[in-house]
Amino acid sequence: MRRLLFIVVLVALVIVGVLFGSINQQLADLHLLIVSVQLRVVDIALIFLLLGILLGLLIALLYAIQRKTKGWLRKSADRN
Repeated sequence: MRRLLFIVVLVALVIVGVLFGSINQQLADLHLLIVSVQLRVVDIALIFLLLGILLGLLIALLYAIQRKTKGWLRKSADRN
């Protein structure tokens, strides 16, 4: 239940940020390694926010998997 509430609050904050950011229609150039695109400032901020959230969740997931599987190889080696 706590996780669901956290996700709902996080999504609500992102939506409110997009609504307030949609007022600013200024364009900016985003230069990547291969391509250069012209996006609104709010779109660039939203892209980097979502990438940061996904990267954080991925690191947390890998850490959780590492903690859960700690010692599995030793237990299977002891049985042989």
